[in-house]
Amino acid sequence: MSKTATVTTTVPSSATSEPQYYGKLRYIPQGQKPTPSPHNFHLPAIAEFGDVRLQPLIDMRPVPTVGELPTAQEGTAQLSTHGFTAVRHPMTMNSAPYTRASWNDPKLLKELYVPETEEMVKQITGAKTVITEALLLRSAVWSEEDALATHAGHGHKEASKADGGEKTPEEAQLELGFPQFIGFSPKQGGASPAPKVHLDYAPNGARMHLRKYHPTMTAAAKGIIAAEDKLLAEGKSLREEYAASKLGPRWALYSIWRPLKRVHRDPLALGDARTFLEEDYVPVIVKTPNLGIPGETSTHDTESYLAHWSVGQKWYFISKQEPEEALVVGLFDSDRDKDTVAAGGTLHSSVDLPGTENEEPRESIELRCLAIW
Repeated sequence: MSKTATVTTTVPSSATSEPQYYGKLRYIPQGQKPTPSPHNFHLPAIAEFGDVRLQPLIDMRPVPTVGELPTAQEGTAQLSTHGFTAVRHPMTMNSAPYTRASWNDPKLLKELYVPETEEMVKQITGAKTVITEALLLRSAVWSEEDALATHAGHGHKEASKADGGEKTPEEAQLELGFPQFIGFSPKQGGASPAPKVHLDYAPNGARMHLRKYHPTMTAAAKGIIAAEDKLLAEGKSLREEYAASKLGPRWALYSIWRPLKRVHRDPLALGDARTFLEEDYVPVIVKTPNLGIPGETSTHDTESYLAHWSVGQKWYFISKQEPEEALVVGLFDSDRDKDTVAAGGTLHSSVDLPGTENEEPRESIELRCLAIW
């Protein structure tokens, strides 16, 4: 099958008086089975995403401040319905004496950004416990293989040699400690945007993630894993029985995404989960390293979702998103597993805005966390 990309424009069914934005989103063509990437953490090659759609984008402005009640306007998205939300969340590190360079300092992030963000997630979701598992810095223009591929010594031997060989204790702690710091290496640089419609974890992938991502993560999820294993040993479906059984706590995975400067290109776009059909979801294996074990370079397979395009899909973003405006992106929710295809997870992608190709690279930070009720 040919993998030549075609661009199709989707026109909204009704006129609107609001400014209309369009962006290019890349889907898997109907009938095509994607080939997994050989690179760690990476989705299939962009050539696989041959169905390119110029989609209308709904602007989520005005962005409510954390604690404000959402309004009923179309641009207001909520975790419980759409699978994501936007909040204005001022951070200590966005004011003096801190600068953009401060966001490259893992010590400051651990001291200030992580606890402030965890508290915000608790406030929004009602979760009792929030555990940050990783921080991912993106600061490069898109490339097929970026800093994620060789994280923590995994990847090509050539890349490992180019990385300078033996790491300092500080570098090793960034890559093997918890939370993980990805894209912070001064040698490899930041990661690049992900311009492919995807959801990081299918439900099976989310459960595998708890067990395999990092020993600290596995320990934190001990009660969840024990409850799931008990149900599985009894031959029961986790999708059908986990939430109803009350054997284990509700749990969810979130990505908290914010820019480090105003976004002029490659913003993050999010698909309204209510507007996707079951047949739109395309499972794919993503090669994932087993992290947190010194000297260990083995990997495991995590199941993710890509997507086919279908009529009626709605996409949201924040125009010219500012550093104090965060996106809370649902990746999995055990309470929503039975009733939704992706268990509360949200298909998303960086999106090409026509005419912004020469703007400076987007810089953003993504905090991934486990929430437990």
